[in-house]
Amino acid sequence: MIDTVKSDPELMRRTVYDLARHKLQEQLGSSGPAEMKQAELALEAAIRGVEQFSQEQIFPAPSMAPQLDGPLPPYSPRPTPLAAGVGLESVAERRHRLFWTAAKRSGGVLLIAALFVAVVSQRERLDSLGKAVHSYGKSTSPEQPAPSPSLNLPPNPPTPQPGSLLPREYGIYAVGDSSLTELQLLPGRPPDIRIAVSAAFKLPRGASLPNGHPKFLVFRRDVATNILERAEVRVIAKITREFSSEAAGKRPGEDDVWVIRNFSYSHRVSPVPENSEMYEVHSEDPGLELPPGNYALILKNQAYYFSVAGEIADPRQCIERVVTTNGTFYSACKKP
Repeated sequence: MIDTVKSDPELMRRTVYDLARHKLQEQLGSSGPAEMKQAELALEAAIRGVEQFSQEQIFPAPSMAPQLDGPLPPYSPRPTPLAAGVGLESVAERRHRLFWTAAKRSGGVLLIAALFVAVVSQRERLDSLGKAVHSYGKSTSPEQPAPSPSLNLPPNPPTPQPGSLLPREYGIYAVGDSSLTELQLLPGRPPDIRIAVSAAFKLPRGASLPNGHPKFLVFRRDVATNILERAEVRVIAKITREFSSEAAGKRPGEDDVWVIRNFSYSHRVSPVPENSEMYEVHSEDPGLELPPGNYALILKNQAYYFSVAGEIADPRQCIERVVTTNGTFYSACKKP
């Protein structure tokens, strides 16, 4: 194609431009519209540069050949005839040479533009290839020898990974010993702190924590508009004995009956930076340790059950109920 138009420089450049546009559409046919548009703009900018370069090429006029048939200037020696085979460069040859010089320069500019377009269109693949080579170099590099342990310095503790204990599903969770335990909602509404005991209920299958230093994570949709400033943990006591005016020492009608008492531990609330729909509940006293037993986490008008593993020895964990004609009364257990 170039051979057919080499006699016309302008037509040859247009042919090369059309060929470059066609190859660009062919190679980037599967790319996105934005990437195709950017590549087309880059190619057109290169074409404009070639055209401007071609317009600036000023071909010098051929030098005037010496007139051998006219009179020579005075006092000028007769020019020596040129040797055979060594003549002046013709105008056509000079134009042909300058034309191909400009064509080579134009081709170089188009080649640079094509490389630029290729780099722009394949930049994501080049980035991924560079990362793969970098990771391969790390994996094949020789391992550094482990430093010898020092007798005077303690070993470095393992660095915890932030966010490793954050739940993925909505709910109320207790954090203990690097694990999450979801808490169950207790029936009914927890009483005011001024009321000694709540209505009796049955405990659900609860979350047993290994120690008395729990923290809690609250993960809800309405946290941003309904966040708390304080929370509390209350003692849940079991009704172990029931006295009535009809039969002294009568056991309750159900063996597994519990109430929420007004013994509580104050807790504070802190936001969780990793999630705006989550906050943490922790004790105001960093040294607080809940004794083994059953407890309720109170969040406004809802109570969530959890227990602390171990032998129950706290007398507040049990209660006795007295039923008389004047009402129902509760008293502390002599033995837990």
